[in-house]
Amino acid sequence: MKKSNAVMLFFAILLCCFLSGCADLLKNERMDQEVEQIIAALNEDDADQIYESMYPDVVTREEFDKSYEPIRQIWKKCDEHTTKMTSIHINNNQNNSEMIRTYQVQYYVYTPEDSYTINLTYRSDDKGEGVYGFNLTPGTVPVLLSGGFTTFKANSAVQWVLLIVCILSYLFVIVTAVDILKKRPRWYGAWLAAAFAFVCLQMKIVPKNFHVSGGVSFFAMSALKVYSTGARNFVVAFPAGALVYWCMRKKLLVKRSMDFQ
Repeated sequence: MKKSNAVMLFFAILLCCFLSGCADLLKNERMDQEVEQIIAALNEDDADQIYESMYPDVVTREEFDKSYEPIRQIWKKCDEHTTKMTSIHINNNQNNSEMIRTYQVQYYVYTPEDSYTINLTYRSDDKGEGVYGFNLTPGTVPVLLSGGFTTFKANSAVQWVLLIVCILSYLFVIVTAVDILKKRPRWYGAWLAAAFAFVCLQMKIVPKNFHVSGGVSFFAMSALKVYSTGARNFVVAFPAGALVYWCMRKKLLVKRSMDFQ
């Protein structure tokens, strides 16, 4: 494979990962089951079930009841819900002949009326396995309703136009980066970094307020995103660095050829 083709393939893979949202790929069936069992117990206000799922002797029943009471007051019973894993860390620790495995996960839980964040630690070793730590807090980050690549069914025509503009902009940046690496003009390293610079205009609209800002950013995306809180985030981004490069490309290549004479 030619070097230029390999570089273009690399940038294309980065683009696909960036646009698709790699965070959505987080998945662990074992932890999913644990969280679902905890939610079911919360809906039934069944403290016994949660305590029985705890790691052996990690807390006394008195300590558990004391920590469960605030959680009980936060949670509101619901008939349906959705969960989203936002982070996971698995640690394997060898202690002599014993293997200790620890899961640390975070979930967002959405119900028709509320949202919650669950932080869960799960431990497995020779003594047994179970929930090692559990915390529930109200609220999460706002849910994206439309305007992204993962909400294609709900996107409006305007939102799709902006997303297509975003795709074309990044394809233009990739072509520019490949050309810079291939032609290697004077200060090509600086031009390569500049190729990923975007000039942005952003307007954030929230109930009873809005904020307008602008500036230069890297890897910006044109989009009109609508969130569950009623907020809207409108961004128009132009690949200014790549545009400037193509405007000056001829002069840069002439200077480069003169350097080698």
